[in-house]
Amino acid sequence: MAMEHHGQGLIFWSFYDITVTLQARYASVSPCHFYDEILGHIEDEPDFQLCAMHAQAKKGQRMRRYDDVMDMLLDAGTRRDAYVYPAAYYHSYALEALLQSTSCLYIDLDHVAAKQLRRLCDADFFGHRPTYLVNSGNGVHLVYVLQEPVQTYAWAKKLLKRIHHALLKVFRRHRFDADLTTGISHAYRIVGSLTKLGQVCRAYCVGTHMTIAALAQSVGVTWARPQKAIHPGTKSVRPAVAPHAKRGFYAYLVEKISERTQEGHRYTALFALTCVGYKCGIALEAISEDVMHLAAVLGLPQREAKHALEVCNPEKARTVRAATLENWLGWSFDRKTKRNGRTRREHLAKVAADRTAASRRRVWACLKEAPMATISELARKLSITRRTAAKYFHEWMDRLLDRVPAQMAASEPVASARTAKAAKTSDAGIASPASFIAYIPAPGGEHGSVHSLTSTFLLLCRWLYATLYPETSTSTSH
Repeated sequence: MAMEHHGQGLIFWSFYDITVTLQARYASVSPCHFYDEILGHIEDEPDFQLCAMHAQAKKGQRMRRYDDVMDMLLDAGTRRDAYVYPAAYYHSYALEALLQSTSCLYIDLDHVAAKQLRRLCDADFFGHRPTYLVNSGNGVHLVYVLQEPVQTYAWAKKLLKRIHHALLKVFRRHRFDADLTTGISHAYRIVGSLTKLGQVCRAYCVGTHMTIAALAQSVGVTWARPQKAIHPGTKSVRPAVAPHAKRGFYAYLVEKISERTQEGHRYTALFALTCVGYKCGIALEAISEDVMHLAAVLGLPQREAKHALEVCNPEKARTVRAATLENWLGWSFDRKTKRNGRTRREHLAKVAADRTAASRRRVWACLKEAPMATISELARKLSITRRTAAKYFHEWMDRLLDRVPAQMAASEPVASARTAKAAKTSDAGIASPASFIAYIPAPGGEHGSVHSLTSTFLLLCRWLYATLYPETSTSTSH
């Protein structure tokens, strides 16, 4: 026991010496600012949460997920077992396979004494200065913050692992206990929480942000997506078929160029006509005749018209785009659309509304055939999502409930007759109120009132009636 207290005392004084050393060299950083730098990209995305852990909590309550850094810091402020995963994960589940993006790399150095820390700082971290240094109690964390978050695709994860492992090896070569068990997906003590001996974990600003390419280059890694290997001769590549225009389009241009082409586009318009002629497979003699005629109409010298014919490349002309042709012509083509005069936004809105109406009709038709169908059964039967099925199922129920008052008024005489008959046949001679039995429409009533209500609603009414008036339920159960 005495040896344990002695060891804790040494750790305490080591922590104190490290704190004094760091405060004399670097500026302290608040936990909010620190996590805004490394976790801010997660807070901005509504699909991701901060993944934290309370290591000594009860089983099943250790993993914590937060939407806001402040909530995490408030929970961790008085704890000695609070850790956070400084990355974004799919489904907010901290596994390396689900790692989505990260904006920093951590290097964990254990058992760092004040003397070693001073040697580390004097050596400027051996050419690998971090952005922040965190005093975690029994060691320090070197945090390299990137200028932009890195999307951790499969190839990016491999390169991040190589960079992280290379940084660990740099510090191990200089006799620091760099923890090789940590990886790019690891939890680290939360800044602002307590260490194992009750001191506050603090962060200090040491360097600046860096690009991932610069960080990779500092350890001899090239940050670039690897190219797929090309094996020559394995497959024969089919030449792309050049698109061809319709001959009617060429005739359309010959007519419109003389009407619409303005000065400043006369030469390029004839060049565009030549390209379209090659695309349409028009004979060179016919193209030349049309170009010369249009040059005379537009007042363009014949030598410029001949130059437009000569410089046009037949092979490249077959792949020219409509936007390029319009730029050369100086006016736009007359396009026929299928929107009936609607704008693109109006057309898309109409398409969405038609799709919604079609889905609603399908769900309602299925409910008419099977009134007792559940939302899951509707989704399976119609091959739609449960969310879509639930949306139109609830619309169907709301529509039925809106029609209940009118059906109550229509079925009131029939319900009153039932109540009177039940009162005569009852042993106790007490009839139920007519206002309640009116909720059950008469079988075969006008406009098919029984078919308009779902079986679920009828069963509920019958159950309520039998519960409230057991003495009359037998006589009216039919």
